[in-house]
Amino acid sequence: MTAARVPLAVAFASAAVIAFQLVLMQLLAIAQWHHFAYMVISMALLGFGAAGTALALMPDFFVRHYHVALPALLLAAGMAMASTSWLVGLAGDFDAFLLFFDRGQVGLLLFYYAACCLPFFFAGLAITLAFYREVTRIGTLYFANLAGSGAGAVLVIGLLWMLPAARLAGLLALLLMAAAWMSQPTVRRTHAAIGAGALLLPLLSIAWPAAPASSEYKDIHGALQLPGARVTYRTSSPYGLLEAVSADSQRFAPSLSLRFRGEPPVRDVLFNDGEYFGTLLGRDAGRTGHILDHTTRALPYELRAARSVLVLNAATGNDVSHALSRGAGRIDAVEPHRQVNDLLQNRRPEWIDALYGDPAVRLHGSSARVQLGRAAGSPYDLVVLPVIGSFGGTAGVRALQEQYHLTLEAFRAMWATLGKQGMIAVTVWHEDPPRASLRLLATWRQLLDEQAVANRLAHVAAIRSWGTMTFLLSRAPFDRDERERLRTFGHAMAFDPLLLEDLGPDEREHYNRVGDRAWFEALDTLLAGDPEAYHEDALLNTRPARDDRPFFNHFIKLRNIPQLYYTYGARQLPYLELGFVLAGATFVQIVLAAVLLIVLPLFRLGWAGTRRRWTLAYFACLGIGFMFFEIVLIQKLLLYLDQPAYAAATVLTALLVSSGAGSWWSSRRDASARVLAGTGLLVAALIVLYTFGLRPVLGLSMGWPLAAKSAAVFLLLAPPAFFMGMMFPFGLRRLSVADARQIPWACAIDSCLSVSATALATLVALDAGFTSVMLAAGVAYLLAALAGPRLGADTPLQVGR
Repeated sequence: MTAARVPLAVAFASAAVIAFQLVLMQLLAIAQWHHFAYMVISMALLGFGAAGTALALMPDFFVRHYHVALPALLLAAGMAMASTSWLVGLAGDFDAFLLFFDRGQVGLLLFYYAACCLPFFFAGLAITLAFYREVTRIGTLYFANLAGSGAGAVLVIGLLWMLPAARLAGLLALLLMAAAWMSQPTVRRTHAAIGAGALLLPLLSIAWPAAPASSEYKDIHGALQLPGARVTYRTSSPYGLLEAVSADSQRFAPSLSLRFRGEPPVRDVLFNDGEYFGTLLGRDAGRTGHILDHTTRALPYELRAARSVLVLNAATGNDVSHALSRGAGRIDAVEPHRQVNDLLQNRRPEWIDALYGDPAVRLHGSSARVQLGRAAGSPYDLVVLPVIGSFGGTAGVRALQEQYHLTLEAFRAMWATLGKQGMIAVTVWHEDPPRASLRLLATWRQLLDEQAVANRLAHVAAIRSWGTMTFLLSRAPFDRDERERLRTFGHAMAFDPLLLEDLGPDEREHYNRVGDRAWFEALDTLLAGDPEAYHEDALLNTRPARDDRPFFNHFIKLRNIPQLYYTYGARQLPYLELGFVLAGATFVQIVLAAVLLIVLPLFRLGWAGTRRRWTLAYFACLGIGFMFFEIVLIQKLLLYLDQPAYAAATVLTALLVSSGAGSWWSSRRDASARVLAGTGLLVAALIVLYTFGLRPVLGLSMGWPLAAKSAAVFLLLAPPAFFMGMMFPFGLRRLSVADARQIPWACAIDSCLSVSATALATLVALDAGFTSVMLAAGVAYLLAALAGPRLGADTPLQVGR
């Protein structure tokens, strides 16, 4: 094969693999939840580590048959990729919710792992083989690997706008088929016949795609059980699978007052990846008034007139509709889901009764935090946040979901947008044990303390029904008349006052009783007592969420897990916070698998006189450091780039392409101990600099258009990524002189530790924050700088050319 075609084949294969990873995550998120998708894809990526192990155990065989093995492996990867969704479908009725109840689910999960691992294993083996066989060109090959991966991250975003995720597996498999064709030294008739036959599988996958069955515990599953229920609209994008369900008995009754005597409206409902997104309520101009007037969400309008309203994460516009019915003259609705906004504005206006056509309403397709920054000079009478939780409580599936609109910094920004009589309104569903309400109040307490508010009780009011509670935070104190209006509203609707400056001892449970009155004591302590003492003694963590730890729905304290286990039992505990439990289980599984994949080759290769401990240390630090840096950057840039999908694509592209450029440049430098150590120290210093300096710099361009901000991100991330890209080829070149047989093992270490780092970074961020994760990345590169010179002898410049 020509020398130029191997890097091109590696680039095509790398693009296909990174794109397929994102497609597979979306398919599994639709079927289960994004935490489960994260769990499976992390294990699947260990296929790269297994590939390094296989090559380390049989290097002579693969090198001897290199010209046949490389295209064969790429062809096998393409066929495995095209058939993954069908194989997963064979697993039967797997459900992540049953994993801790039904032991048979463990076997189905293992089948998921195996099916998802195959394309990564074959592609990883092909790429690692190319690195090993042509290590003298590692700079060029690693550049092709990283640049191709960056291109794949951009490619998949565009493809997800054009085609359903289920069809993309076959389409991406064609890239691997093309890579297999490129890697052949000569194309013979036999090869052409095999290739033509292999094309049949991806073409069938495109024409007749298969997708994993959706969990019966998804919200959409219950909706489709209603008589006559049907999906009336379906479309997909990088935001997920958006579906509208219609049924004659599908009524909107969100914790209505028990004194409501009207008929709840029948409305279509939108689901995103099978989870409830919003009811298509429209103006709801019924005979009994707006339906939300009969819920606790009407409280702010009962106390004060709200002429200007900001609705954050507006979803389908129910709170916008409510504000219009209450006479608001200026309403800013903020919803980052571009697909929903396009749907409600342009495609099916009959669903919303021209809600967004009203001149009083302005729709903003940005994130809540970006819009809050823009609205600082435009005071509002009311800021409305989306409802927290769901009917019946949650199983903690959103424990690891970043919610930047509920952090202390977000409420500071909301406070800055309020007029003199302005209020913030948040509605929370009841849950057992109480968690979200306590964290919300703890956040408000800290905000009021920062604002030097002396009488905090006068600035907070709340009311509760049998199902929900609505909290109000006001810039001005609630006066006596407003407090009486709250009581009058509560009596009319059979709601109980929850927080009020002059609240009587018997007012809280007149209509609705609670199971444990300790919740009342906790609320009072957090608002008027010693919150720090409460947080120290509490079983669950209800401290305010911060931008550095934006996990509002994560409440488990690691040190209290034994006590939680004793309180809730082995079967119930995982469902207190399922997302966190799955993340922890993912980390344990990945670490066990990674240890096996790293240690296994050593039983054959041996440790004696080989400096393999330095190989392990160096490439482990590279894998951990790069992934820690990448994960934190994606999180930090969510606030800057508005959209999660674009933030991930921009960061991946910037890091991978810039790292690829660094890899290519490394071939022009000696892989000497001095150069390697200096590069590692420089990377560590840049990471520390970016840890504390990136956000202030980005704040200067927050108002720029998305394209300009993406370009700014690329330029800012290029310097550290460029030098990061030099470290891996430097290490392999030193190994090629000292002990070339370690190269496959080194690739396995880098792959395994990269995957392990994704789970570890999440767990560290939960308790220590993203800043700690970023600093840990700097420490990892510092250790790599110390271990790198001990890998082997220096290599002359011509080796890298």
